[in-house]
Amino acid sequence: MMDAGKRNKANEQRAAARFGERGVLSLELTPTLLCLPLGIAAVLGLWFALTLEAVTYPWLLETWPELGHVYSGVSLPPVFFSWQLMLAAAGVIWLVAALLGLLFRRAWALWAVRKAYVVVYLLAFAYGVLVVVVTSDVAAAILADPDESIGLSALDLLHWRWQWMWPAGCIVLLAAWLHVLSWRRPAVNLYYRRQDSSLAAGDRVFENLRTHGPDPRFRKSVYSSALAHLLVIVVIPYLLGFYGCIRPYRLPQGSGKPTVAMMKVVQPKKKQERKRYILSKYSPILFEVPDLDESELVEQVDENTQLTYVADTSAAHGAMGTGGGNQAGWADGFGDGEVRFIRLEYNGSEWDDGMEPDEAADENFLAEFKRLSGLGSDQVARRGESHPISELQKYPKGQSPPFVYMTGSGDIHLSRSDLQTLRAYIKEGGMIFADAGSRRFDGAFRSMAAALFPGNPLRPIADDDPIFQIPFRFPNGPPPLWFHGGKQTLGIKYQGRWAVFYFPGDLNDAWKSGHSGIDPVLAEAAIHVGVNVVYYAATRYLEATRKYRK
Repeated sequence: MMDAGKRNKANEQRAAARFGERGVLSLELTPTLLCLPLGIAAVLGLWFALTLEAVTYPWLLETWPELGHVYSGVSLPPVFFSWQLMLAAAGVIWLVAALLGLLFRRAWALWAVRKAYVVVYLLAFAYGVLVVVVTSDVAAAILADPDESIGLSALDLLHWRWQWMWPAGCIVLLAAWLHVLSWRRPAVNLYYRRQDSSLAAGDRVFENLRTHGPDPRFRKSVYSSALAHLLVIVVIPYLLGFYGCIRPYRLPQGSGKPTVAMMKVVQPKKKQERKRYILSKYSPILFEVPDLDESELVEQVDENTQLTYVADTSAAHGAMGTGGGNQAGWADGFGDGEVRFIRLEYNGSEWDDGMEPDEAADENFLAEFKRLSGLGSDQVARRGESHPISELQKYPKGQSPPFVYMTGSGDIHLSRSDLQTLRAYIKEGGMIFADAGSRRFDGAFRSMAAALFPGNPLRPIADDDPIFQIPFRFPNGPPPLWFHGGKQTLGIKYQGRWAVFYFPGDLNDAWKSGHSGIDPVLAEAAIHVGVNVVYYAATRYLEATRKYRK
C-alpha cells in the first residue's frame, strides 16, 4: 500500500510538472476549445428545431419510406413535436453558455459551460428514446401489414436503431471529453482566477486513463473486456456490412409457364379503295401537287404502323416462370425466393428518380408484376432497393440480382473499378436494365456502354426478339413513349443473351403514380415491357448460373 501511495504521488508530481510546461498554451486555448463547440451545437440545434416540420421531417419521410406509412397524413407527430421543443430549449442553453464562457472569466461562467455539456447528455438520452419509439412504431406497422413481403426480424430492428443512434454516440463522446477538459487545471485557474499547479479533478481522470490508475492490472483487464465486447458486438458486424455481408438475391421456386398472358393487337381496318381517275397531262385543268410531308398519306402510314395496345381480359394470368406447371416461379429458384427491384446508385443526377413516396415507380411496378405473374405476397418485394455498384461484388455466385436498373437525367460518372465490377457482374449472368430519363442521359449511357464492352457496341433489338414476345407480345416492338434517345430499343449481347437492355423512352416515368400524364393504355404497356425484361433476365440468369447451385 505504501509503494502504491508513493507511486501515485510521484505520478502526480510528474503530471504537475508537465502541466507547468504547457500551462500558458492551454490557458490561451481553453475558452475557444470549450465554448466554440457549444456555439456550433446551438446554431444547429435551433436550425433543426425551426425547420423540423417544414424541412427536416419531410426529408426524413423521403429518406425512410417506412416512416411515411406509419405517420401518413400527420404533419408532425407528437413524439417529434416534443423533440422539437427539447431541441429548441437545448439550443438556447448552449448559446447562452457559449457566450458566457467566451465573454466572462468567472466561476459562474464555467459552471454554465459545464451544465451545458450535461444538457448534451440529457438531449442524447431523449434522442435515444425518440429512436426507440419511432422504430418500434414502424416495426409494429410492418408486422401488422398482411401484405408485407419482407417481414421484420429483431436484427433488422437493431440495425435501424444503430443506424440512427451511432452519430449521437459520437457526439456524446466528444462532449464528455470537453466536459472533462472543463475540470482540468487550466480551465479552473482561468475562470477561478488562480495560480495553482496541482492536479485538478479532470487532470486526475486523464492521468488515470494514461497510467491505468492505482491498480493497473485491474484497469487493463476492464479496458480489454470493454474493447473486446465493442469489437465483437459493434466493429466486426459494421465491417462485415462493407465486406461481403449482403442479402442474397434468390428467385422464387415454382413451375410456371413462359407465356401467361398475351396482348391483343388491334390492327387498323383497311379502308376500301376509292376509284382513281387518271387525267391526261395535257388536260387544261391544273392540279396543285401537295408536298408528300403534308399529304394524308403520311398520316395513314403512321396510323397503320402504330400499334394499339388493348389488355386481354380473358387471358390466363398467373403461373409465370419455367417448368410447365401451374405454380408461379422458376424451377431453379429457391423456396424462400423473392423478386426484388434493385437500382444502381452512381455519381450522376436523378439516379433515384421515381423512388419518392408520391411517385413510387418501383413500388407500382412490383405491385403490377405480382398481379400479372401470379406470385404470392411473400415472393415479390413491396418496395424497390438501391445500392452502389461496388455492392454487386458482395453477392454470392448464383445468387446475384438477375438485373439491375439504371436511369437518370444527366451524366454518368463511373470509376474504372465500377466498370470492372459491372463487367464482372454481366459475365456472371447479370443484366443492366437501362432506361433513358433525358437526352443527356442517353448520350452518357451510350458512352458508358462503349467503355463497358469495347468492340461490342449497342445494337438494335429486333421486334420479333423473344424479349418482346414472352410473356407479353409486342409485334411492332415496345410502345411509343417519350423517346429521349430515339425510337429503337438497343442492347448488348454476351454469350447469346442480352446482357444490356437499353430503352430510350423513359419507362420509369410511365410507372409513376399518375403515369406522368401519359395515356393509361400506354402506361400499362410500359409495365408489360418491364415484366418481359425481368422475366427474360431471371430466366437467362438461372440458366447461366445453374452450375453454382448444383
